[in-house]
Amino acid sequence: MIDLREYGLDQRSRQARAKRLAVAIAAAWKATAHENGDSLGSVLRDYKRGITITQATPDLVIVTLQGIVPNLLEQGQPPHDMRDYLLRTVRPGAAPIRRDKSGRPYRFIMFRKKVAEIRRMGDTAAYDDAKSMSATMSGSEGKLIYGARMDSGRSRHYINKSGVRSISDALSGMVKLVGITTEAGASRAGSNTTYATWRTVSYKRPEAWQHPGRPALNLARIVTDNINEIAEAAGV
Repeated sequence: MIDLREYGLDQRSRQARAKRLAVAIAAAWKATAHENGDSLGSVLRDYKRGITITQATPDLVIVTLQGIVPNLLEQGQPPHDMRDYLLRTVRPGAAPIRRDKSGRPYRFIMFRKKVAEIRRMGDTAAYDDAKSMSATMSGSEGKLIYGARMDSGRSRHYINKSGVRSISDALSGMVKLVGITTEAGASRAGSNTTYATWRTVSYKRPEAWQHPGRPALNLARIVTDNINEIAEAAGV
C-alpha cells in the first residue's frame, strides 16, 4: 500500500499518476518473482498472475498478491499437516472430496510428471513405454476417457523430507494425457501431451502428509524497499 500524498503530488494530477505507479509496482513485483523463479518453482506462473492492482486512487495505490499457494510461499509456512487444506478446499475442476464408510474425508490429487522425472525415477524403458501408451483424453462432458496406465514396480518410491516412504512407486498408475478429444487426434505429431499420476490424500497415514515448513520469500518487501526507484523510473 502506497500513500501518494507522501510524494507531494497535487490532487489534480494524482489520479493519472496513481495508475502509472500501480502498473510500475505490479511490473516490478512480477520481475522480482521471475528473478526468484527457482524458489517459486512450478508456482511461478500462478504467483505472477496473482499480483493484482486492487486500488489506484488520487491518494492511495494498493497492489496485492492473490491465491492461497502464492501467499503461502510469500509469507512462509511453519511445519503443518497438508491435509488441513487439501481435504477442505478444492479449486474448480479438481477432484471432489469424498468420504469413506467411517465418514472421514479423502480425495484423489493429480500430480503431473515431467519427462526428466520419468527418466530419473523410472527404469531404463519407462519413458519409451510412457510415450507408447494409449492416450487418456477429455470427453465431451469433461470426464476423462482412460487409456493405458503405467504398471507398478517400474520406478523408485518417493521418500519425503521426514523420511516417510510412499506406498506406491513414483510412476504407478501414470497415464498419458493429451489435449484433444479423439483417438485419431492422439496419434498426430505435436499434440499437447503430458503425463500424470493420482495419489490418495486421506487420514490413514498422517505421517505421509506432514510438511516441514518453508521460510517466507518476502518478495513484496523487496519491492517496497525500492519503491522510490520504481516511482522515479515510472516518471511519477
